[in-house]
Amino acid sequence: MIARLAIATFVLFSSLPTQAQATVPDMASRVQACVACHGAEGRASAEGYYPRIAGKPEGYLYNQLIAFRDGSRQHAAMNGIVQHLSNDYLLQMAGYFAAQNPPYPAPAKSTATAAELEQGKRLVFEGVASKKTPACASCHGQALTGVDPYTPGLLGLPRDYLNAQLGKWRNGQRKAAEPDCMHALVKALSSEELNTATAYLAAQPVPENPKAAPANSIQFPLKCGTHTTTAAPNRNNTSPEPVALDVLSAQEKRGAYLARMGNCAGCHTANPNKPYAGGRAIETPFGKVYSTNLTPNAEHGLGSWTDDDFYKAMHSGISKNGDYLYPAFPYTDYTKMSRAEVDDLFAYLKRLPAIAQKTAKPELQFPFNQRPLLVVWRALYFTEGEFKPDTTQTALWNRGAYLVNGPGHCAACHTPRNTLGGLKDNLNLSGATIPVLNWFAPALNNHPVHGLGKWSEEDVAQYLQAGANRHAATYGPMSEVIAHSLQYAKPTDIQAMATYLKSLPAQAPVEKESTGLGERTLQPLMVRGESIYTNTCAECHGQRGEGKPNQFPALAGNVNVIAPNPANAIRMVLNGGFSPSTQGTPYPHGMPPYRVELSNTDIAAVVTYIRRSWGNAASGVASVEVDKRRGAQ
Repeated sequence: MIARLAIATFVLFSSLPTQAQATVPDMASRVQACVACHGAEGRASAEGYYPRIAGKPEGYLYNQLIAFRDGSRQHAAMNGIVQHLSNDYLLQMAGYFAAQNPPYPAPAKSTATAAELEQGKRLVFEGVASKKTPACASCHGQALTGVDPYTPGLLGLPRDYLNAQLGKWRNGQRKAAEPDCMHALVKALSSEELNTATAYLAAQPVPENPKAAPANSIQFPLKCGTHTTTAAPNRNNTSPEPVALDVLSAQEKRGAYLARMGNCAGCHTANPNKPYAGGRAIETPFGKVYSTNLTPNAEHGLGSWTDDDFYKAMHSGISKNGDYLYPAFPYTDYTKMSRAEVDDLFAYLKRLPAIAQKTAKPELQFPFNQRPLLVVWRALYFTEGEFKPDTTQTALWNRGAYLVNGPGHCAACHTPRNTLGGLKDNLNLSGATIPVLNWFAPALNNHPVHGLGKWSEEDVAQYLQAGANRHAATYGPMSEVIAHSLQYAKPTDIQAMATYLKSLPAQAPVEKESTGLGERTLQPLMVRGESIYTNTCAECHGQRGEGKPNQFPALAGNVNVIAPNPANAIRMVLNGGFSPSTQGTPYPHGMPPYRVELSNTDIAAVVTYIRRSWGNAASGVASVEVDKRRGAQ
């Protein structure tokens, strides 16, 4: 799972937390998403080499997982797979794989000369004194099998992979925080010297008992850095509050809750180390809009704004300087919030740490980059006004209607839009493909096939708060909403949302199915897809797509499977992933990515099969549809 791991990383990001509170049961089945790519001892694929993760130091694996999740290490598949998992779950994964010890294969026959191997051996064990570079063994142990808790081994890896990783250090793709000096050491050595080192390393067998390497073998002859520890990170969630709640006033706490319910941090945080400082690119069909800085920085944030300025932005969609705001900021929903709640939210934002980060200018096509033209868009698609309760409904229903249509801004994804980006109000929450992101957001009404018709209110509530229920598990953009927002909602608010959504009249998505395959094409796809499903998918999802409640979602009747746009199903088979770690489902099961195992035609076949079996009656999928998604995340 830890694709393209570092060769030599000492302490990159954070110290290893104390041992997790409880051992996760059935861990082997939960982490099949990892084993599917990395195998028992690493393996090559058409998409690159997946290194061995079994037996690596726990702290090293944990730090790498954190780095992939938070984006300081980039690998498209890895970033997506671990994106919404908690620190605690990542630690559990690291501990599980660190404890595995399958046998290492014999090294491949070396093509290097004896002189090159000897030079590489000297560099590995002695370093290069003239360049002030220490020996590899001084950090990675004299046995070169790593040193607990943070330093990985260098043996058992192909030479091409070692060279690729060193190349990333040299060109700046890999970076390290102090005290790690790997980036500096690699740049000090020539390509020829590095090649001899990797030739030597790749030619060495791994000792029969690699864990026997003594921990005190680590030395720092040139004092590149010393091991220092920091406070253990919060391992119970992936989105800790930037301000401790116990220091906030009652008003600020109410504001913090509203920020959670609106998932403000989700859009307004590009760098996890700079919460609410903006800079995240919001992709639209018309170009990119960058989220603004919501911290109280006077120059780049809200430090000079008044309560009235902030209310005008939230309620009317007009900035402090009088500019119309682009509707990528959903003021069309936030206008329903009361003045008191907007003031509460602003009070909380003013307590955030002030961060000096300038917001990039929008990158929009002409004429959409002309702000004055927004007056026309607003006249067509924006009605200003606070939420008005329906006196014929209960207080619980009204609370749910307010949360869904106000701070929750659910329509932004679940309602189709026209060519100008306006929401089609007559199709509110009937399901739609999210523009640019190309995930299908299913109907949130009571439709029996494409919506929540077969779910009880309790099912809806469990899904919104835990990310999984007896029918389904969440993936894609909804995972972010649940991981960073809804799992922290008050149970009464979740129940209110469920009550409101279950009351909405059934309305199927109006989107046309993206592919229409003739019977002559469908028949061989179904035959091939059934074989792949039986051999690859049925163990978890059942012979008839019935799934395993609260573990693996059912595929029969699954709204993500039978959606008019097959993107969700294709992307899950291609990329796999985990539903989010939540308080209700802290250790979700993972879906293996089959992009390495299956061709585009194979994936088209199995997706066609699940979309047309066990009562499902959606369109088939052509391999060209899979090809379009293979590079997307």
